[in-house]
This record gives sequence, C-alpha cells and structure tokens, in this order.
Amino acid sequence: MNQVTADCASFFHERPAYRRILELLLRKYRSYGRPAGTICLPDATPEECDAVRGLFGRSFSPPLLIKTADFEAALQGTPYRGAVLKDVLECYFGTTIQTKREVRDQIDACILRVTDEAAAAVQSRLCRRWLDELSNGHGEGYGMIRKALAENEDAVRRSVLQACKSIDWLERHPDERIRLAVLSAYATSDPHALDINTLGGKLFLHLLSMRAGTELPAGAEERAALYYNCGILCDSISSLVTQVGVRLYTDAEEHPAYRAFRLRNEAGTLTLTNLAGLTAGDSPSGKAYLVENQMVFTQLCDQAAHFHSPLICTSGQLTIAVIRLLDLLVSSGTDLFYSGDFDGKGLSIALQLLARYPDCLHLWHMTAADYAQCCSEVRLSEKSRALLKNCVDTVLAPAAEAVGRNGCDGYQELLLPQLQADLIET
Repeated sequence: MNQVTADCASFFHERPAYRRILELLLRKYRSYGRPAGTICLPDATPEECDAVRGLFGRSFSPPLLIKTADFEAALQGTPYRGAVLKDVLECYFGTTIQTKREVRDQIDACILRVTDEAAAAVQSRLCRRWLDELSNGHGEGYGMIRKALAENEDAVRRSVLQACKSIDWLERHPDERIRLAVLSAYATSDPHALDINTLGGKLFLHLLSMRAGTELPAGAEERAALYYNCGILCDSISSLVTQVGVRLYTDAEEHPAYRAFRLRNEAGTLTLTNLAGLTAGDSPSGKAYLVENQMVFTQLCDQAAHFHSPLICTSGQLTIAVIRLLDLLVSSGTDLFYSGDFDGKGLSIALQLLARYPDCLHLWHMTAADYAQCCSEVRLSEKSRALLKNCVDTVLAPAAEAVGRNGCDGYQELLLPQLQADLIET
C-alpha cells in the first residue's frame, strides 16, 4: 500500500459522512470487479450530500446518485491524485476485494477439496453418491455447505467427514439400535458432533433422509421418528407414553413387568427405550382407546378395574413413543378409538392419527354434538383457529365448523361420564 492510498483512506475515516457511500462502492466493486455501475442513496442526509459536494465541486440532493467510475475520477482532482479506488476501499475496510465470480470459484474449489477428502475416507455408496452430487454443484445440504465454507473451510471439512463416517458406521451395524450421542462418539470420537445445532448434525440428518427415502423432517417429532426408523434412539427417556391394560410382548411371551401392571389394573409409563425392547402389543378386546389429556386419563383410570379395553394417553402431541406403541397395536389388528379436545391442537392430533391409521382409527366422541356438550367459555386462540382450517373436507369438518362458529374451546373433562361409560359398558 502506498502513502497516497493510506492518506486517502485516512481522509475518509475522519469524515463519517462518507461511510455509507463507501459501503455501496465496495458492493459495486465486488459485483463488477472494476469501477462500474451507479450507487444510490435515496435517503441521503445533508451531511452526506455536503461530503460529495466537497469531492465533486457541485451540489447534490437526495436521491444521491454517483457513478463508481466518476467517484474514482473525482479523486484525481484532490491531494490524493493517483489513488486507485479499489486500493482505497481495501485500505478503508481492511479487506481484500474479490468479485462474486472469484468468490464462487474459490468456494467451488473448496467443495472439491472437501468432497475428495471425504470420498477417500468412507465406504458408503450413499455417501459417495452424495459427495459426487456436491462436487457437481447440487445435492442435499449444498447451500448450507457453501454458506459455511465462506467462514471456515476446516470446520466444513470436519463436519462433512463426521456425517459420512456416521452413516458408514450405521451401514456396518445394520441390526443395532444405538443412542445418537454414542453413535457420534463411535463414528467421530465426539459425542456432540451430530447434535442438531451443528453443521455435522444437520448434514447427517440430510443423509438419513436420503437413506430412508423421505423428505427432510420439518419438526422435532418428525426428526425423532426418522432417527428411530434408522435405528437411532434420540431423547429415549423423555419420549413417553402411558397406558393401562395393553398386553406387551418380548418375543412370544408377555413382558412380566407390564403383565403385572395389567393384572393389577395399574397405569404403566413406557419410554422409547422400553418400547425398543418390545416385539408386539395387543388388546384383549381387540380395541384400544386413546385420550389426549393426562388429567382425563388419570380420572378414568380410577375405574380401570372395570375397563373392557386398554386406555392410552397421548399427552398432547404425538411423540415417537406414542407412535411406536400404536404401531405395535395396529400390527396385531387392534382397532383404535381417539378422543381429544375440541380446539386446533386436539383436532390436529385426530387428523394425524387418521392419516397414519386410516383403516383402524375411529373417532370417539368427536362430533359436533359432542362439542355442544363440552363447549367452554374459553375463547379460541388465533393459532388454534388457524389449525381448524386443516379439517376442511375431512370427517372432522362438521366438528371444526361448530368450534369455529362458536369461537370457544371444548374440553374432554366435560365428556368424562360418556367416556367412562364407553370403557365400562360397551
């Protein structure tokens, strides 16, 4: 850097009114790689207009329009004659100006280095296909990788390799169930490498989706389901389901602990870890009843000794533990009967169950007439009202329309006598 360039940059540093103008000039230079294009400051302040007037020798007013080439030419009429705008901008901002094309080419070269290194270290055909796609400018997570490469190539190289090595491990151990952190430690030596908030964890999720042939999960429950279906236990303790009366099996025998609970008519809570060790589940009556609300479940369980069928509590949104238990029951031919609150959330759960078990899920006290009996004075939230729209053209449409017209939630607690009668008498 010569002295003229340093002095010119110092001149601008001492005059803050030039700051936004120089930022726009820097963007133009990065776009064109030369002094080209016109900058525009539609909301230019009087100080900014005065600053360029001092440089150009004529008045300016908003919107402030300056050709980049004219700005460089104007420098030649100042004590900084000979200054090159590119050099001045680099000195002023303490950066090296690269054009967008140069940055793209540099990132492309980085991607090739990263994918070549990873391809040499893994055996998985899936991973090699993915790495080939990335090297050709597309593939799952490509945009995420490009963005991260602009900040730290070594971190991206490490994350890509960690994701691939983890898939490699899974493919070498197809019959094992493993916790996410343990898989991460075995495959990468870092138990947190596959955490969902890390680049490695996000890329690993992309690869799992490719392996399963599914879309990238949008929410936490979908993500947990994908992990589980790929043999990975994630959050296997806090994912719970509580039931009373279900017969649960390990191989051909009923699980002794849950058999004891069943014979004592006591509710038992199953974690995802418990469920992973079960091979089947069924109902003595061929039916199982589901309620959304925990308080409703526990109130009904006071009469569990008189139930003719099992009762299950979903505890709100469907967790992977709930889905796993219901899958076991449906596989044995059990019919499911669901009852939930009359609000956006309760009706949404019913829709999810109907979509997953269309041939064996039956709605239980979920009609417009049932809503009339359990309507409260609590007004629907805007979020809840929006969820009602998902019920249009479904079997739940009449109930959803009734809820929407009345504008109030309907609660299961007000249907307890009817629910209890069904569990005991029918």
